[in-house]
Amino acid sequence: MKIILMRHGKPALKSGPAMASSAMARWISDYDRSEIGTDAPTLEAIAAVSDIGLTATSTAPRALTSLAALDIAPTIMDSVFCEAVLPVVSVPILRLSPFSWAFVFRLLWLCGLAKEQESYAQAKERAHQAADQLVALAGRTSGSVLLLEHGFMNRLIARQLQRGGWAETSNSGSSYWSVAVYEKVG
Repeated sequence: MKIILMRHGKPALKSGPAMASSAMARWISDYDRSEIGTDAPTLEAIAAVSDIGLTATSTAPRALTSLAALDIAPTIMDSVFCEAVLPVVSVPILRLSPFSWAFVFRLLWLCGLAKEQESYAQAKERAHQAADQLVALAGRTSGSVLLLEHGFMNRLIARQLQRGGWAETSNSGSSYWSVAVYEKVG
């Protein structure tokens, strides 16, 4: 049994110029609605889906259009697989690129600042639920299970799989279209 965690393709949204942190709520909303545009799957991503039995994905357009680029229909679309939401924190005077702000906001979130968003502890619990769904899917197919979703949640789900006795047999990193493969030990 194999579970493959794949990150979506590159969203068709530019980082943009430096902006105030207050403008990030709109940018994050635009990012959440973005598709991958013309970003094509890597050869590694294409090879990884050659023996897929079942496929799970988040409900985010960038994940759904990534699956379409691979010419795969989802078996399950569930918000449990969506990326952990970033809290937008007001930082007067400072102007950064959107991806720099996203990095800062993720660090603050990891340190416990969630505002009204899902906390780190809640995201870990959701990752546990997601891993349980993937394991259940793996028990229903003779092929591999593919989860096509998001960078940070992929890492949280991977930890849950490893705690459940799944060994990481390959990992190409955290870039767009990256692939990590987990196989049941024992």
